[in-house]
Order: sequence, then structure tokens, then C-alpha cells
Amino acid sequence: MAEAPGSCYADTIQAELRFVSYGDSAVLVERDCADPVQRWAVMQSLSSALREADVPGIEGNFATFATLLVSFDPLVTDAGTLETWLRAHVPTEEILATTGRIVEIPMTYGGEFGPDLDDVARHLELTRDQVIEKHSSFLWRVAFNGAPAGTPLHEGSPWPRPVPRMSEPRVKIAEGTIALAGHQGTIYTIPAPGGWRLIGRTPLKIINPQGNPFVAIDPGDQLRFKPITPDEFARTPQVFIGELL
Repeated sequence: MAEAPGSCYADTIQAELRFVSYGDSAVLVERDCADPVQRWAVMQSLSSALREADVPGIEGNFATFATLLVSFDPLVTDAGTLETWLRAHVPTEEILATTGRIVEIPMTYGGEFGPDLDDVARHLELTRDQVIEKHSSFLWRVAFNGAPAGTPLHEGSPWPRPVPRMSEPRVKIAEGTIALAGHQGTIYTIPAPGGWRLIGRTPLKIINPQGNPFVAIDPGDQLRFKPITPDEFARTPQVFIGELL
């Protein structure tokens, strides 16, 4: 059966993978595939396989939207051995991108919690209510947990065009703030600087610094944002989201 245009199937993954050495103790894995969701899915699959196998010499691995960075102890293993192992563990069939849970996150839009909501609406040529409706009715796929401190980077936006970043980043953004940039979203897990557009905030704690697990939202989970009023925000217990899942 002929492959559909633009599709990437398992029998082509080996040829599409590229391994780039980062010094003598890390390898960057890339995939030359036109489908961004399948690029992401394969990197997540390889990352999970490494964690589950506890491969000797591996010191860490981090999968993002399109790449996988693997660090290793050069006294125990090397880039060639690692490439052989990863190629032996590529998925045998196309991966479903949304196999995780649907995680509901309450948030208050606009005002002091989301001072960029009106600017985002103007850029998208929508009303603020339309932005809220589209943002809260869409299922956002978590691509990976990134910086700072395990923030769940999510993507697949309903917008007709990308949301621009701020021309100058803010010095400090409050914990729990939901922000947009491009066709992606993030939730600030700790107070931090940033240049994304702030549209609201959740009262829930997204990470658990003193506990295990540190994060409860995983790559492949889907986020659904639930609009709440400022009064509901104030009444919502500020608990770790992992306690609600």
C-alpha cells in the first residue's frame, strides 16, 4: 500500500534518524520527518525506552518537541553503542500522539492574572470571550516537561496564526500563570522571567518540590482549561494537581 503524502511510517524511521555528537558525553537525536507530531512521538518513545531499560552509562535523557538529548558516562559507554541501542528500539508502528489522560485545570482569564489577554485577542482578530472559549474548549497536548522546574509545555493550538512573544520579557511571572507563544502554551511552575503572553492563572500547584512525583502531568497528557471567576479562584484550595488525578 502506498504511503499517504507527508506521512511517516515505521519502515522509514531508521533512515530519518540522525545522531549528532555533543562533545564526548552526549548525543542529540533528530528525525527528518515532515509530521511534527510523529517527530515528537518517536522521541518520546525512545526516551521512555531508555528510562525503562536503565541502560548502563546513561546519565540522563531529555525529549522535546522534535529532538532527544542523551547524556552518558564516556568511561562506561560511547555514542556508537548508544546509537545502536536506540536504533534497535525504534517504534514498530506509528504512534498515537494522545494516549495520556485528560487533565482539567481551572484558571481565571485576564485581569491581573492574564494582563496580555486583550493584546492576544487583538492580534488574533478575536474578542477576548472568543479567545477564552477557544482556549478552554481545546485539548492541548503536553509535549514535554521543560524549564523552569518541570513546566508542562503544550501545543496544538486553535489559533489561525502564531501568538507573538513580548518584545521585552518580564523579570518575574507569578507561579501558576498560563501563557502563550507561537502555537504553544506553558504554565509557569515557579516565579520566573519570561517573554510569553500571559492570559490567566490557575490556583493549583503544578509541581511538588518536596514530594514524589515532582511532576504529575506527563508528555502525551491533554490539558483542558476550565474558566473560573476571581472569587472561585480565591476559594479553590492551592493543592498539588497530582492529588486530584
